[in-house]
Amino acid sequence: MNATERPLSRRSFLSGMLATTVLPLWAQSIPSNPDVVVIGAGSAGLSAARTLIAAGKSVVVVEAANRIGGRAYTENNTFGVPFDQGCSWIMGGSNLPYVKMAQEWHFDLLNHTDAGEALFIDGERASGAQKGAYYKAYSRMESATSAAGRKGLDVAAASVIPAEMEFAGTAQSWIGPMDFAVDFKNLSTMDYYQYGAIHTNYMVRQGFGAVVKRMGAGLPVQLNTPVSRIDWGGSGVSVETAAGTIRAKACIVTVSTGVLNAELIKFSPVLPEQKLSAINNLPMGLLSKIALQFDGEKFGLHRNQWLTYRVSNEMPAEACFFLTWPFDFNLMIGFIGGQFGWQLTAKGTEVAIDFALGEVEKMLGSDVRKHFVRGFLTQWSHNPWTQGAYAAVRPGHYGARAELAKPLGDRLFFAGEAIATPYYQLCAGAYTSGEKVAHEVIKSIG
Repeated sequence: MNATERPLSRRSFLSGMLATTVLPLWAQSIPSNPDVVVIGAGSAGLSAARTLIAAGKSVVVVEAANRIGGRAYTENNTFGVPFDQGCSWIMGGSNLPYVKMAQEWHFDLLNHTDAGEALFIDGERASGAQKGAYYKAYSRMESATSAAGRKGLDVAAASVIPAEMEFAGTAQSWIGPMDFAVDFKNLSTMDYYQYGAIHTNYMVRQGFGAVVKRMGAGLPVQLNTPVSRIDWGGSGVSVETAAGTIRAKACIVTVSTGVLNAELIKFSPVLPEQKLSAINNLPMGLLSKIALQFDGEKFGLHRNQWLTYRVSNEMPAEACFFLTWPFDFNLMIGFIGGQFGWQLTAKGTEVAIDFALGEVEKMLGSDVRKHFVRGFLTQWSHNPWTQGAYAAVRPGHYGARAELAKPLGDRLFFAGEAIATPYYQLCAGAYTSGEKVAHEVIKSIG
C-alpha cells in the first residue's frame, strides 16, 4: 500500500431516515399470545420478526419508543432535508440485504468507499509531505493494533501502538472514538482484529433510517410499550410490559447493552453469572453527531468528503471531524466520540455546536460564522432506550460478545449489533444477527 493512500477499510470510514407505508404481503395483525415475542423494533428486532413471520410463526414486537428503527432514524424537520441522527452508512460484507431493499424501493445510493479527504494544519491545507505523515501514522496505528490481535493478545490498543509520532492523535481519534466509539485505552485489540472485511459502503440520499423504517412497515409492532420483566423460568416466557403481559413460546431480546446494564428489564430467574458478566463487559461507547447547516457557501470544500485537522497527541483529544456537504446538502456533519464525546454532550447542545463551529472556523477562517444557519446535536447519550451509540468490548474480555449471544433454556434469545460478529456495531450486522437468531428460534420451537 502506498504511504500516501488512506487505508480503505471500515476503520477509515464511520459506521456505522420518509418511508412508504405499503404493507409487506406477509404482514400480520398483532397476536395476543404469539409464538415469539421480540423486544425492540430496531434493525435486529425487525429482521427477526420478518424471518419468523415468513416461516409461519406468530409474532409481536414490543418497542419502548414511539417509532420503529431504533438507532436507525432519519428525520427531515431539523434542516429540511433527510438527516440521519443514527446509522448513516449501509456497511458490511457482500450482498447486504439492505442494499437490495434500497435498490428495490428506489432509494438513491452513493458508493462512499473512495471518499476523499481534506486535511488542515493550523488553518492551512496540509502539504503533500504532511499528508504522507498523516497516512503513515494512520497505517502504523492500525497495523500495531491488528498485529496484537493477530497474536491473540486481548489488551488495550493504547498499550501496543507507537510511543510518539506526528499525527498520532488524529489517527487515534478517527480509529477509536469516531469509529469504535471508544478511546484506544478502551479498545480491545482482539475485537479490532476480528472485525470483518468491509466490501460494501453506501450512503442513502433519503436516509438509511428511511430504509430501515420501510423494511419494518406492516410488522406487528406495539410502540410506547417498554418491557419491565421477563419470566423465562417456565415452559415458555412471560413478558411484562406497560400494556400488559404477553405469553409466548420464546423471546428474542434485541435491546442495547446500555439498557441491559442499567437493569431496566428484570429477569426471573436472574440471568446466569456468565451472562451478567458478558453484559457488564460490553458497555456502550459513544459516537455523536454535531450537524452544522450553512447558507450555501461551500468554502472550497467538496461534497461527500471528509474534513480532518491535526489534533493533540494527548488522549483523549478534543476532536470533531466532519463529512462535508452530503448529497450536496448545505450540511457539515461533525463527529465526536469516546470520552471527549461523553464530556462534550454532557455540557449540552449549545456548547457542543459552538465547539464544532469553532473547529471549522480554525480551519476555514472567521467568515464561517457569517454563513452559519443552525446546528444540532444528536442525543444518544441521553436516550433512555439506548444509553449510548453501540457496544464496545472491554480489553481482556473479547469473549463477551459470544457469551451474550448464547440462548438460555431454548426460549430466551439475544440479538443485536453487540453480538453481530464479525460486523458488530453496524446496522447491517444487527439485521443479520436478528435473522440468524430467528432461524435458531424456529428450530427450537418447531
